[in-house]
Amino acid sequence: MKKSENIHIGHCTTPHGIKGEFSFVLYNSEDSVLYDGALVSLLPRSTSSSVPQDGKDYKIKKINIGNKAIVTLEGVNDRNTVEAMVPFDIYFDRKNFPETDDDEYYLNDLLGLEVFDFITKKSIGRVMDFYENGAQVVLKIKTENEILEILFIDQYVPEVDISLGRIEVIIPEMIE
Repeated sequence: MKKSENIHIGHCTTPHGIKGEFSFVLYNSEDSVLYDGALVSLLPRSTSSSVPQDGKDYKIKKINIGNKAIVTLEGVNDRNTVEAMVPFDIYFDRKNFPETDDDEYYLNDLLGLEVFDFITKKSIGRVMDFYENGAQVVLKIKTENEILEILFIDQYVPEVDISLGRIEVIIPEMIE
């Protein structure tokens, strides 16, 4: 499995019920691209997961999206198997996503982009990851000395240019 061809769409840390169902946390459940019969790639989040370290593909047998996504995977039929598999991250093949407009992109497209200071225009690092804090997306930027976490909102990320492979950020001043 190649992560570069897949988009990280969520994770799972808990089973649901006793019949081999998973409780998926999807990062965009309102507009989920998953469907019955879809193929998802799973990667373990820790060594306690029975999912192979290089990942494994599973076909979705059934998915119900409400307050949370309840998923049954083909070949997984009991709670013990589910408990052994969690925790894991969920990836979905990029070709299954709708094409973006010229001025749009997926958050995954930001990974690896060079980050510049908006004021000085000097390079400060690269986008290494992102996560949602419940209210907005937070970018994790690896600099030479530290990892910065910056809210992905216009006030802190005024410029994103995917074609040039760069973003510009305003680094908040920390008051101690």
